[in-house]
This record gives sequence, C-alpha cells and structure tokens, in this order.
Amino acid sequence: MKPVSFCTLPLLLLLSAALLCSTAHADVTEAEAIEAQLGSALESADFAAKNCPNLAINDDKVQELLKRIKKTAADLRAGEDYDDQHRVVQQLDKQQGRAMICMVLPSAHGGYARGVIQKK
Repeated sequence: MKPVSFCTLPLLLLLSAALLCSTAHADVTEAEAIEAQLGSALESADFAAKNCPNLAINDDKVQELLKRIKKTAADLRAGEDYDDQHRVVQQLDKQQGRAMICMVLPSAHGGYARGVIQKK
C-alpha cells in the first residue's frame, strides 16, 4: 500500500468525517448503519461512475447490502446520507479536483460499504 501524502490527507479526513457524521448515532441498528454507510457510498459510486474511468462499482456488494436492509438504491439516493456525501464531494471537487477524489474513493468508505468502489 502506498503511503498517504500530506496533500491527500485533508481529503481523506473530510471524506472520513462525512462518513462518521452519517453514522454517529448512539444506538444504531445494523440496518441503520448499513443504510447510512451505503447511502454515502452510493453517492461516491455515482460520482466515480461519471468521473473516474479507473474505478469500478461492485454491484453485487451493493445489491447484497440493499437486500439486507430491504431498500432500493433509489430509496438511499433520496436520503440524507446521500445528500450529505454529495455536498462533501462537490466541495472537494471544487477544492481538490476530480483526479484527487478518484484517487481516494476506493479507500474512503469503510464498514459495510468497504469494497463498493474498487480500482479496475
């Protein structure tokens, strides 16, 4: 694994903070945690699909998680976690640029959403 540069660190911290904010509830059920983490990752996946030709979306993982929480991708895209991540990604796009976002997206989401976005 390559070391994280100081230029990349602020971007990773912002993406991590957005993810943590979406899952910082005290008593969260597993389904709620999956929903929050996958909602955030779906926005990143949508960004990656449009802007990052070197990244792929693990649709099998997405479908598996959606099945576990009995929701659709459309449900999550209409949710707060998706919107929160959208605002973060748009701000980072303005500040850091798409190339930087594409570089960190595969490692930006952990927990249940780990592996949703992968390098090709």
